[in-house]
Amino acid sequence: MNTLFLRKFYTCPLRSPGYNDRRAVIYSAKMGKAMPKTLLYFFSITLAVIHCLAGYTVSADRIPADEVEIVTPFYRPEPENFSPRFGTYTYNVSWQGIPAGILELCLTQSGNDYRIEANARTNKFIDFFYRLRFSTEALVSTDTLHPKISVYDSHQNKRREKTEIEFLPGGEIHSTHKDHRGTVKELRFKPNNLTLDPFSAVFLALSLPWEIGDTRVFDTFTGKSRYLVELTAIEKTTITVKGTDQEAIVISPRVKNLTRIDPSEGEDKLRGARIYVSTDPAREILKISGDVFIGTVDTDMIAFSPSESEITRTSSANSPPGADISKKRQ
Repeated sequence: MNTLFLRKFYTCPLRSPGYNDRRAVIYSAKMGKAMPKTLLYFFSITLAVIHCLAGYTVSADRIPADEVEIVTPFYRPEPENFSPRFGTYTYNVSWQGIPAGILELCLTQSGNDYRIEANARTNKFIDFFYRLRFSTEALVSTDTLHPKISVYDSHQNKRREKTEIEFLPGGEIHSTHKDHRGTVKELRFKPNNLTLDPFSAVFLALSLPWEIGDTRVFDTFTGKSRYLVELTAIEKTTITVKGTDQEAIVISPRVKNLTRIDPSEGEDKLRGARIYVSTDPAREILKISGDVFIGTVDTDMIAFSPSESEITRTSSANSPPGADISKKRQ
């Protein structure tokens, strides 16, 4: 997997007005622990359905993923509403305005599949208290927006976990999870409901038309647990991204762990979350904001670097019929 991390050093003060040093250290440590959930915010819509879900703990009293009984609507992608841009998106993750980490997502097309690679890392300041390196890679069908393969690799301090999920023809799912002790657990089952991974749930949601009040729900599997992800459009607004005003639809996510005896347990982990999605056909996730512990965590798009194929595609779309764009590609 390619390394996409921005190796940039951020400095931030240990002391903020009104806080003593001890409290500043505690808040910084909590911010580090919130990073897996912030990443899943991004993937659940990215990650948001990936990183919110990655931040959930699994209780001892649980229902096996292959025994979950749930029925969700069957959504068909609407490609005329969804034309994602290929390239690398860079996001800054901050707590109360204090830089905490960087998230990068690279989107390309490989044959009839979207290929997604994402990496997140805490910065050097947060690393003193909680070190996170999270990478993921996935393939999603460009036709159905259904998942094919997902791989998650998480390093939290000295603990490493890796999950691989394969969505087989015929609807069967095979997952392998290796925990920090080296214990490997495999699960193979065929759900009675359309079950997606976080990326495909996000892509399918982005492909659909959204109006204020619309709600969509998805059965999502992360390799260990299944979640019911509910997305509701709550408003339209304009936000400034990279110095440019963009119209956005605001999505409010709710996540229930279907493999818990009480699926509502832990639901408050997503309290106040708001996902800002551009209303143009690119359907880019511009910003994610959510309350965690004390204060607010924000994930803001700070850069987009188009791939060569995206530059060529854009040049072709903007050129008059019959025009020679070869010079533009030089």
